[in-house]
Amino acid sequence: MVESAGTAAPGPGREVERAGLPDTADPSRERPSPSPSRAPSAPVQRCQKLGVTMDALPDELLLMVLGRVDDALTLLEEVPLVCKRWHRLSQDPRAWRSASVLIEGCTYYENSYKGEHENHAEILNAARVLVHAPALRHVSFGWYSASPGPFSCSFDKEMMTSALARSKAQVHEIEFPQPDMLEGSGLGYPDDPLEDMSPEELSLLVDFLSRNRKHVRYLKLGHMLQAGTQFQRALGQCENLEELHLMLPDGFQYQGELRGRRLPKLNRLTLKSWYKVEHCRPFLRDLFGAVAQSVRHVRCKDLCLSSKDVLAELPRCLELRSLHCGVEGVAAVKTLTRLRSLSLRIQYADRDQQRVLSAAERGLRACAPLLDLRVLRLDGGFEYGGKWGSQHSQALAALLRTLGTKTPNVTHLSTSGMLTRQVSPETVLALLKSLPRLQSVHIDRFRFDCLPALAEVGRMKRLSGEVSYREGEGDGCRAAVEQLKRQRPDLDCKLSDHQSYY
Repeated sequence: MVESAGTAAPGPGREVERAGLPDTADPSRERPSPSPSRAPSAPVQRCQKLGVTMDALPDELLLMVLGRVDDALTLLEEVPLVCKRWHRLSQDPRAWRSASVLIEGCTYYENSYKGEHENHAEILNAARVLVHAPALRHVSFGWYSASPGPFSCSFDKEMMTSALARSKAQVHEIEFPQPDMLEGSGLGYPDDPLEDMSPEELSLLVDFLSRNRKHVRYLKLGHMLQAGTQFQRALGQCENLEELHLMLPDGFQYQGELRGRRLPKLNRLTLKSWYKVEHCRPFLRDLFGAVAQSVRHVRCKDLCLSSKDVLAELPRCLELRSLHCGVEGVAAVKTLTRLRSLSLRIQYADRDQQRVLSAAERGLRACAPLLDLRVLRLDGGFEYGGKWGSQHSQALAALLRTLGTKTPNVTHLSTSGMLTRQVSPETVLALLKSLPRLQSVHIDRFRFDCLPALAEVGRMKRLSGEVSYREGEGDGCRAAVEQLKRQRPDLDCKLSDHQSYY
């Protein structure tokens, strides 16, 4: 039986008042004045003619509608006041499947010249959502985005300590505090919110993950591995986890909490570190043991790109479909026969780069052809203060030649920072011409004098990217682009031009 659209049921009430958090659905609250009436839309008019009202819709359809509302405060304050039925539905976890909450700290700095407390309204609203929401799609701890850190004033500490401890929400995505290199000391050391937290405050985050270990699908951990064995144990119990972003901190204790565990649904794994990855081999061995059978996409970033400890575990992921790593990891593809997308980072002017490139070429030469590979991306990066000579160019050219022979079925190739002063354009263009099934090419930035050679890649059907020119060469650049379009009318050409000052 459908409930009538009468007076709304009272809100959660008494328990909230004792905690200092206001009621969520008080009918006596001052309501906003109604907006001026306007003609209903055509679908609404058709429903009115048929006599169809909102009361006629089953709960399942209404929950689908409410499940598209991403503003948690709307679900908390407005939806329960519509009628008794909507009040009941607002307590169903399915109504909250799109809602999210951002937890920010107070902007008060003790030694600031202003000395003002701000963000208290936002802190209070986030605490209310955590306490009363039955489910949440995403919870993000945004400390350091607009505040000096977690629990930076007594109000912030009181509200969030109570809310985190009492929250019963089923959370599907959790983003823990992230270190910020830009806000660091300026000497390459990041600011990490965890360093300002007491063990009691840190345990609140650990308990929050433990309570959601059966619900969480997405985790972005920051340096939470430093939280200790209890957190690592909770991570190993997240059996429904599908995506994991992990930063390897500068040293942390690991006592085998992941050993023998399985994360059977984990599909995407991102590994990142701002420090040289050392003494992490036992943890990485157990982590990849937990995800080797399920993971399909692995992305390495920063110093994890070339970490020997990380790259040594990649061959265990036999079902991998996409991989982003340093060129040092190209030998790992020997066992990754089902790989469909490969992204390699090539660091220019590294002191040992010639040796790295030669070793990668030998390892790749020993691999069987990657017949399933369809997407290939090459990213180049320049290290200031290094040197790049003819021997480096020769080693890179040999690697790209071998790469072309091992990837005969690539249809899309993307490059970034490859056509530079350090790398001869002929080296990259030779790779393009060696791929027999290449159809689409994207080049982030390249000199316009490379366009005539690109026109000779006959199998290419799409070309996109940014053409660069120096001061005074703009007309010549645009003329070269028009010449390419006339020479290759079959080519879907989407090129923009940019003046380079280097």
